[in-house]
Amino acid sequence: MSGAGTGSPRTRWLAIAAILCACLVAYLPALDAGWIWDDDSYVLENPAVRTADGFVDAWIPGRTPQWYPMVFVSLWAQHAVHGIEPFGYHLVNLLLHLISTVMVWRLLAALRVPGAAAAAALFALHPLQVESVAWVTERKNVLSMAFSLAAMLAWVRFLRAEPGSGARARWWGAAMLLFVLALLAKTTAVAVPVAMAAVAWWGRGRGGDDAGKGAPAARVPVAAVLPFFVVGAGMGAVTAWLEATHVGARGAEFVRGPMERILHAAQAWWAYLAMWTWPADLVFVHPPFAGGEWRAWTALGAGCAVAVAAVLAARRGHRWAMVAFLTYSAGVFPALGFVNLYPLRYAPVADHFAYVATVTLAACSGAALADAWRRLVARGIRPALAAAPLVVVCAALGALTWGQASTYRDEETLWRATLERNPRAWLAANNMVSILLRRVEAATDAGDAAARDAALAEASALSESAADLAGGIDMPVLSNLSEVRRLQGRLPESLAALDAAIGVQPSAPGPHWQRGRVLELLGRFADAGPEYAAAVNLSPRQPVYLREQVRWLTKAGRIPEARAVAERIAALDPGDPEAAANLGALALEQGDVTAARRILRAALANAEGEIAPIVATRTVMALLQPPLDPVSTADAAEIAGRLVRLTEGRDPVAIVLLARAQAAGGAFDAARANLRRADDLLAGAPAEVREALAPERAAVEALLAAPSAGDAPAR
Repeated sequence: MSGAGTGSPRTRWLAIAAILCACLVAYLPALDAGWIWDDDSYVLENPAVRTADGFVDAWIPGRTPQWYPMVFVSLWAQHAVHGIEPFGYHLVNLLLHLISTVMVWRLLAALRVPGAAAAAALFALHPLQVESVAWVTERKNVLSMAFSLAAMLAWVRFLRAEPGSGARARWWGAAMLLFVLALLAKTTAVAVPVAMAAVAWWGRGRGGDDAGKGAPAARVPVAAVLPFFVVGAGMGAVTAWLEATHVGARGAEFVRGPMERILHAAQAWWAYLAMWTWPADLVFVHPPFAGGEWRAWTALGAGCAVAVAAVLAARRGHRWAMVAFLTYSAGVFPALGFVNLYPLRYAPVADHFAYVATVTLAACSGAALADAWRRLVARGIRPALAAAPLVVVCAALGALTWGQASTYRDEETLWRATLERNPRAWLAANNMVSILLRRVEAATDAGDAAARDAALAEASALSESAADLAGGIDMPVLSNLSEVRRLQGRLPESLAALDAAIGVQPSAPGPHWQRGRVLELLGRFADAGPEYAAAVNLSPRQPVYLREQVRWLTKAGRIPEARAVAERIAALDPGDPEAAANLGALALEQGDVTAARRILRAALANAEGEIAPIVATRTVMALLQPPLDPVSTADAAEIAGRLVRLTEGRDPVAIVLLARAQAAGGAFDAARANLRRADDLLAGAPAEVREALAPERAAVEALLAAPSAGDAPAR
C-alpha cells in the first residue's frame, strides 16, 4: 500500500482484481437499470444512433444533442449489435469506468505516487462517480476519461523516452491522438494539458518532496506541451458555442457579471471537494448554494488562501501541492460557471461534473491513507491490520454507491428520490409531471377514472410547484402546466401558460401544437390552423405535428392541402401503414379511387396490431367505390371477411362492410343475413355509431333493393 512498488506484481494485480470485483458488485443495481432523463434524445429517439448512416451523422454538428462524435459512434455501434436493450449500454459504461480504474492505478504507479492502489479503489468505489457510470447519457464522461488517462500514460512514456529519439516522437504522437479522441468524447478533457504540464514540471523538482522523486525528470520544451493547450482551447470554444446556440445555454438566467461568476466558481470549487470528502448528500439535482453573499466571499477568500499555500509549498520543494491544486482546479474548471452550461440553469453543481477532478482527489486521498498505513506499521501494527482503515472506507463507499446506483433504476425512481432529498428541484418535479401525464393517458384509455384522477391531482401539485420554483424561465415547465390545466378543463389558464411558454422559447414547436388543440377546445377552430402550421414549420419532420395539421385541414375541407401534407408524412416513413392509410383515405375523399386502392392495398400488406383493422376498413371502403369491377368486389369481400374474424364478429362496421361487399358481388342472402347481424349489434351501440354507419347501411339496402336482388340465388 505504501507505494507503487510494494509487493510482487502478482500481489498488486490481485489487489486491483479485488478492487474491480468490488466495483462490479457495487454497481450491480445500475446494470439492471433502464433509461432515464436525456437517454431518449441520446439513444432511443436519436437517428444518429438508430439509422444505418448514423456513423456519418455523429460527426456533423447539429445532428446530435451535443457534438461529441466518439460518444455517438460508440452508441451507434452498440445499437447495431443489440438494439435498445439498456443492459448493454450500462455494461459498457461500467466497463469503461473499470478500465479507467486500472489506468488510474498504472498512472499513479508510474509517477511513484504513494498509495496508487488505494487511490484506484477510491476512484472506483466513490458514490460521486455513480451519476457518470449509471446514466447512459454520461457515456461521454466515462469514454473521455478512458482516453484522457491513456493520453497521460503515453505522455509519461514520452517524458521518459530519450530526447530526440523516435520512441519519444511516437509517444508524443500517441498522447496527442488519444487527447483528441478524449476531446471528441467530451471537452472536459481540456484538463489534460494542465496535468501534462504539471507532471513535467513536478518531475524537474529536486527538493524535499519525496513523492516527486520518481516522477519523470527530463526537461520538456514548451513546444511539446503547447499544441495540447491550443487544441484543447479550440475544442473548448466550439463546445461553448454549441452549448449556447444548439443546447440552449442562453437566456436571462445566464446573464451574469464577472464578479458574480467568480463568486459562484469559488463556491462550486469547494462544493466538489466537499462532495468527495463527505458524500452523504449526493443528489441528481443539487439545491442552490446556501449562506448568501458572505459565504460566497468566504469561499473565494479560502480558495485564494489555498492557492497561496500551494505556491509557498512549491517554493519549499513540495511541488506535489501545486500539482494537486492545478490538476483539481483544471478538472472542475469547465463546470465552475465561467462558461455557460445548460445544467447550470437548474443546479449550481452536478455530480458528473466532478468526474475528471476525482483522479486528483483519489490520488491525494490514497497518498494520505498510505501515509497513515506507514505510520501504523512503524508503531508495530501488523501491515494487514494497518490496512483496516482503507478496507472500512472502501466498504462504506461501496455501500453508498450501491444505494446511489439503485436510484437510477428508472425515471420515476430517480425523480422521486431527487425530490425527497431536494424538494426545490423544479427539474425533477417537472419530469415527474411528464411521467404522471403519461399515466393519466393510460388510465383514461383503460377507463380507470380513479387512477386518472389520482395521477392528475399529483401532476397538478407538482406542475404548480415547478412553475413557482422555475420562475417562468423554462418552456417545458410551462408546457406541462398547460397540459395539466387542459386535462382539468381549465382552458383559459392552459392557454395563458402556453402563451408564456412561447414567450420563453418562440422556436419550440410543441407549445404551438398544444395551443392549436386548446384553441379548438375553446371553439376557435379557425385560429387553431396557424398554430398547427407553425409547429410544422418549426419541426417539419415531426409526424405528430404533421398528422395534426392533416386532421385540421381535412376538417376544414381543405382536402388537397391535407393530402399534400399526408404525402410528406408517408415519405418520412414509407413502411408506416398508418401514414399510408391516412393518405389513402384522403385520396379517396378527393375521388382518386385508383390511387386510394393502390395506396391502401400496400398499407394493408404492412399493417399489424391495432392499426390492422383501421387499414382493412379503409381498404374495403376504397374497393367498394365506383367504378366497381369483379376483382375489386371479390377482394373487398375477402378483406371484409378477415376484418370480421379479426374483430371476432363484434364490430358492426366490419359486418356492414362485409354485407355491402357480398351484395355488390351478388351474394344477396348472405348480405341480408349479415345486415340483420349488424342491426342486432347496432341496437345496443351509441347513437353516434349508428349515425356514422347509416350511409354504409343505406348503401347495402340500396343494393339489396335492386331488381336483380329479388330473385337472384344465394352465392
